[in-house]
Amino acid sequence: TRVIGLRDCSVQRNNQKLLEESGSTLLSEQLRSEVFACAAKIADAVDYIGAGTVEFIYDVPSDAIYFMEMNTRLQVEHPVTEAVTGIDIVKQQFLIASGESVEHLTASETGYGLEVRVNAERCVIDGDGEVTFMPTPGKITKYQLPARDDVDLISMVDEGKTVSPFYDSLIIQIIIHGENRIDAIDRMRSYLETVVIEGVSTNISLVKRILSDEVFREGDYDTTYLPKFLNRIDVPALIDEIDEASGSRGDVVDLDSLRIEGSQELRVLSPSTGVFYRTPSPSEPEYVNVGSEVEVDEVLCVLEAMKMFAPFRLTSCAGASGALYPAGQRYRINRINVSNGQQVNEGDLLFVIEPLAAEPGP
Repeated sequence: TRVIGLRDCSVQRNNQKLLEESGSTLLSEQLRSEVFACAAKIADAVDYIGAGTVEFIYDVPSDAIYFMEMNTRLQVEHPVTEAVTGIDIVKQQFLIASGESVEHLTASETGYGLEVRVNAERCVIDGDGEVTFMPTPGKITKYQLPARDDVDLISMVDEGKTVSPFYDSLIIQIIIHGENRIDAIDRMRSYLETVVIEGVSTNISLVKRILSDEVFREGDYDTTYLPKFLNRIDVPALIDEIDEASGSRGDVVDLDSLRIEGSQELRVLSPSTGVFYRTPSPSEPEYVNVGSEVEVDEVLCVLEAMKMFAPFRLTSCAGASGALYPAGQRYRINRINVSNGQQVNEGDLLFVIEPLAAEPGP
């Protein structure tokens, strides 16, 4: 067994990795050696053959490591280790499968590796004021991923390509090799300034802020970093940055453009690509039916994308000046234009509604 590298994946959102590094800023050399020794013992104990990833949890207060699991496969972030060791892990996997030995492998590291996962998603502030991350599938209308000697890219991005609502939101892996950690961070930050992706929202604006954050740059952080970071920044301003970067600012509509000519009826358009559901589950009643009278904050349906379910309300629709449908106004559902379980794209017609006259006061 050869242990060829260590990675830190503490910057996470929704318990999923966002940034991966080829080293740890908190682990001492003694603990690092202990991690390597334990990983080798675990693989040897089960006579493991192939490339695998042993994961540990580092408990900061007790300064101790604990075995979590072993993934018997390559991880998404394996290019970080390849960047600093020069070992092609995928090639080694094939060589092992053909019966060759890894006895000759040596694990010397040069420089520092950093990977960013670019996800098709945007920050959303939910009804409880909590920040969540919702996937934004759709068609990519414009992209720019410049080639650079110190950058490796694993990407599905192409102009006109659709990010499906049925799969993971990860669309690009960007891997940087620098002389040291700060150099890698600065190189990644400068590269992200040159990246353009429009048509879908991405987390690039968030990552750029993280890379500029002194807490992250100093390396004194753990898996609670991102929630704490979001509490320290202006999240509405970040959401505006994400929307502007996606090109969606030019697509905003106003209420008059949604009005059906010759009537008081209004169109309600899907804000994103997803699967339309009229009920929270098959055994429960529909949220609304034709003739239902609703407030702007009532749930009309659910849009599912990448296994995440987002309740859709009239307040989910944003216009050029903020909320599209005025608070306090009631509406009647006149038509439902989508079937249960049907895929919809951004801008598709979901409902036709009509504003109700305000009830007279006493």
